[in-house]
Amino acid sequence: MKQTNSAILHHKYSLEDGHVTPQINGIDGYRGVMMTRKSKEKRLHSPFSNVLSVDAIKQNPDLLKQSNVVGIHIHHGSLAPKFLFLKEKYGLPMFVGFRGNDATAYPKKKQNLLKLKKLFRSADMFFPVCEHLKRKIIKLGCPEDKIRVLYGGVDLDRFKSRSRKVSGKEKIRFLAIGRFVEKKGFGDLIRAFADVKKRHSNIKLTLVGQGPSEAEYRKLIKKLQLGSSVQIIPWVNYRKIQDKYYRSHVFCAPSCTSKDGNQEGIPNTLKEAMATGMPVISTTHAGIPELVKNKISGLLVPERSVNQLAKAMNWLINNPKSWAKLGENARKKVESDFNMALQLKKQKKYYDEILKHK
Repeated sequence: MKQTNSAILHHKYSLEDGHVTPQINGIDGYRGVMMTRKSKEKRLHSPFSNVLSVDAIKQNPDLLKQSNVVGIHIHHGSLAPKFLFLKEKYGLPMFVGFRGNDATAYPKKKQNLLKLKKLFRSADMFFPVCEHLKRKIIKLGCPEDKIRVLYGGVDLDRFKSRSRKVSGKEKIRFLAIGRFVEKKGFGDLIRAFADVKKRHSNIKLTLVGQGPSEAEYRKLIKKLQLGSSVQIIPWVNYRKIQDKYYRSHVFCAPSCTSKDGNQEGIPNTLKEAMATGMPVISTTHAGIPELVKNKISGLLVPERSVNQLAKAMNWLINNPKSWAKLGENARKKVESDFNMALQLKKQKKYYDEILKHK
C-alpha cells in the first residue's frame, strides 16, 4: 500500500478489531487514526496503533496539524453530532456512515432527528451501507447528492470458499453469529430449530455472540428442552471467526425489525458466510435482498416467521445436493458486489472527491 502523511480521523463504538477495521487501516493514500472520546479508553489487543482523543485535541488543537489530519470519518450517524465541532471549528471535511439503528430507530426521537438534520446540512458526504438505508436517510432529509452507498466488503483471501457436505451420521450444524439483540432474530431461530428437531434429531445449532438477550435465549432453550443441541458460546476473536464458518453447514441470519424500529443494514457475518461457500437462510429485511437472491444465492423467508424459517431449514436438511450450487452462487455474489478490495477503492475515490477540492 502506498504510504502517505494524510490522515483521516475515524470514530466507531470501540477500538476492537472487526468488520470496519479495513475501512480505517486499508485505504490507499490515507493513514487511519482512531479517535476516542477520552484519553484513557481501553484498547487491549486493538489493531489500531494510531489513536488521538478528543480531550487531547481540545487541549492542543495543533495535534491535528501535527498528525496532518485532512478529514473525519464517523462510522455511525448517531455518534456523528458529537463531533460536528471538528468541522465547524477546524474546517475538517466530514464523512458519516449509516449502518442500521442510526437511520431507523435513532431518528424516531425528535431531538435525535433534529441533530441528524443539522448533520445533513453540515457534513460533506454520507455512506449508508446499503440502498435500503440510502432511501431511509433521504426520507429523513439527507441531500441525495451527498450520498454514496458503501457496502461493507469481505476479504476474499481470508474467507476462502469450501463446498459443504455431510456424511454418514454426522450432525448438520446450523450457525448464527451476531449481537444478542432483538433485531438479529435469534429467538425466532431457536423456536424454528425446536420445530425442525422434532423431525430431525441429527442437527445442532450454535449461536456465537453476546448481548442483553442472552438470558432470554438460555431460558427459551431450557423451556423447549433443547439441551446440548443448542450451544451458546461467547464472542470469538474476529481473527479466528472464519473457523466457525468452516465447521458449520448452514448459516442463519433471521434479522427482523425490532419493536423500537431498529433495523439492520446488511449483516457482515452473512456476507462472510456466503464468501465461504456456505448455504444461507435469511429474511427479506432491510438491505438483505440486495445480497441474497431467494433460491439462487440462499433462501429468504419473511421476517419473524418461525414457520417459514423452519420450512427453509427442513428443506436444506432434505436437499443436501443443493448446498454446493447455493454456496457457489453466494460466493460469486460476494465476489462481484461485496469484494473488500473493490469497496476500499470506492471509499478512497469518495474521499478524493471531497478532499481534492479542499
